[in-house]
Amino acid sequence: MSREDVLFATIEAGGGHLATARAMEAAVRSIRPGLRLRVSDYMLELGLFRQDRQHKRLWRSMLRRPWLIRSGQTVLDALPAATRAWHRISLREFAVRAAADLNGAGTSLVVANHGWLATGLTLARQLYGLESRVLVFATEPLDASALWSVPAAEHVIAPSAAARADLIRLGVPAASVSTVGYPVGPDFLQPAPARRQADPLRVLVSLGGEGIGGDPVRMLRLLSGRGWQATVLCGRNEALLRRLELAFKADPLVTQLGFTDRVAELTRSADAVVGKAGPASVLEALALGRPYAATGYAGLNELRLIRFLSRRDLGGPVRAAAGLPGFLERFTASLSAREAVAERCAQLDFPGMTDRLGRAIVALLETGTVPADLKDRGLDSSPVTAQTR
Repeated sequence: MSREDVLFATIEAGGGHLATARAMEAAVRSIRPGLRLRVSDYMLELGLFRQDRQHKRLWRSMLRRPWLIRSGQTVLDALPAATRAWHRISLREFAVRAAADLNGAGTSLVVANHGWLATGLTLARQLYGLESRVLVFATEPLDASALWSVPAAEHVIAPSAAARADLIRLGVPAASVSTVGYPVGPDFLQPAPARRQADPLRVLVSLGGEGIGGDPVRMLRLLSGRGWQATVLCGRNEALLRRLELAFKADPLVTQLGFTDRVAELTRSADAVVGKAGPASVLEALALGRPYAATGYAGLNELRLIRFLSRRDLGGPVRAAAGLPGFLERFTASLSAREAVAERCAQLDFPGMTDRLGRAIVALLETGTVPADLKDRGLDSSPVTAQTR
């Protein structure tokens, strides 16, 4: 093999991209321990500091104005050809640098899980002599926007049939797109500890990497008022962390945390998760059998995810903080209710999806193709049946 077998190229402009890159890396490592693997915030690594900084600042700013994200996506999706042309022009310098860097490293396969990287790396193969194979993992679980509209991409993996249909509609050839599934990290695939009926309800409030998603003070007071234990994740939002520390300094039922790598541990010890409907946050909670109460969303992809929660009877939208305790009680009022949620989550088969994705990446590395038995088995978004309630 080469000096670097697989590079997982991502852009850390939201928790979902980094989380899926790390999950794929772990899945491949479990299948082929001897491979040389690496996860990289790749635009930053290539020294494109201005472009990387501008992109991340813009995204964080837009997260505080979600209507901008939704309206922007609507415009881009209405004009996919124009979107592709703009991306090809703006990513030309990235493509040049990536080709030189990857050829110099002798990288065999690059797995890109951000639409900009998908465009830039495909452009590098088309025009600038990139020798590495490129696999695009279209990160959004249940849809795809024009950001992923890269008709010349060699291989694209979609998490679900719905996402695959969107990719094809946006111009990606059907033969290039395989439906395999959505990966989660190994810590989210470990069994959760048994809970007793007498234990106080534990709720994890996840406000996303930037610390947004509903009025946390109101939500936490309602949860604490029921005698429930609440842990709130503020992400990088230090101002919010200080505000909550001040508001709940005398409340032993409320714990505030900033950015942490203990999300799997905290989710495993909770009975339910509340917060913004970020794909990684929602699907990692489901992987551990926990219902998700969505208090807000940013992009249209997150709106689809909220509808998915309702269809699968695994949570759904909570439009007003006052309705949050009653909504959670529906899923957590008894041990049997909690076990039923866990069973419905298990039907989604996160261990199987993660393993298949790892095997698909290994197959592309070793043979250049995705085996037929790994395709058409992605995230199931169909409604839950009466028999499984």
